[in-house]
Amino acid sequence: MNTTRDPDEGLPPLRLVVLAGRGAGSGSAAGAAGGDPLAARFAESHRCLIPLAGRPLIAHVLQTAAQHPRVTSLAICVEREAFDPIWDVLTRLPGRGSVALVEAQADLAASVRAATQGWDGAVLVTTADHALLSGGAIDAMIAALESADVAFSLAPRAAVEAAHPRAERGFIALHDGDYAACDLYGMASPRFVGAVRIFGGARAAGQEGARIRRAVGVMGMVLVRLGMETLAGALARASRRLGMRVRAVILEDGTQAIDVDDDRTYAIVRDLLKRREEAARLEANAPRTAVA
Repeated sequence: MNTTRDPDEGLPPLRLVVLAGRGAGSGSAAGAAGGDPLAARFAESHRCLIPLAGRPLIAHVLQTAAQHPRVTSLAICVEREAFDPIWDVLTRLPGRGSVALVEAQADLAASVRAATQGWDGAVLVTTADHALLSGGAIDAMIAALESADVAFSLAPRAAVEAAHPRAERGFIALHDGDYAACDLYGMASPRFVGAVRIFGGARAAGQEGARIRRAVGVMGMVLVRLGMETLAGALARASRRLGMRVRAVILEDGTQAIDVDDDRTYAIVRDLLKRREEAARLEANAPRTAVA
């Protein structure tokens, strides 16, 4: 990947941070062969390096970032032992911006802080196993950060279930609907990095409640449990508690809530990638009607 790029005229720069470290403390979705079944299955040190649809898992995320016109800077947080194989992945991608490999830290916020050091613009954060990350999701987050300090993405239950019949997972149950958290969140600048502690981390069933508790407090959690809190109410409560403008981005593309977490989701993401590629091929080959 090229190390320099002129950003699009008139558009503020954006850094995308990809968490690829193997320790749970780093807040990433990747794992070591010693503790992660998927990494062990493919005899890789990190989950982000396992093969998926003919490429390393992390390559799918990096290609989406490399092709997005607003991503002018890319930082990948991972242990130093994985720098060389990830750099090899980067050299095979189209060059679109600056790139840095950053050593993963002991916890999620520290990793993001290290990855944003010296940066003064908006930041998006995702994980290396978010192979289905789309340019549309990045666009929606960029738009949200124009009027928010921190933003996080959610997908409605119906959208997730429509994306794949076996995509069951934990949902945040609110008065006005159930939502799945997506591993894509952002901040208007690195000074809001503290909010990452709330929106990052494990997404297994039963873990979503911990995120809400940290953001909205005990009373907000009680209201959520009773089904009395709306999404708007939860956001207002979180904004007051954090002292930040917090916004949720609702993504109608349910695939954005599906990551590679285990054997089941590995198969699901592989199927969805195949469908996406077939749809793109059909669109590319479709006859174009001339407009007079």
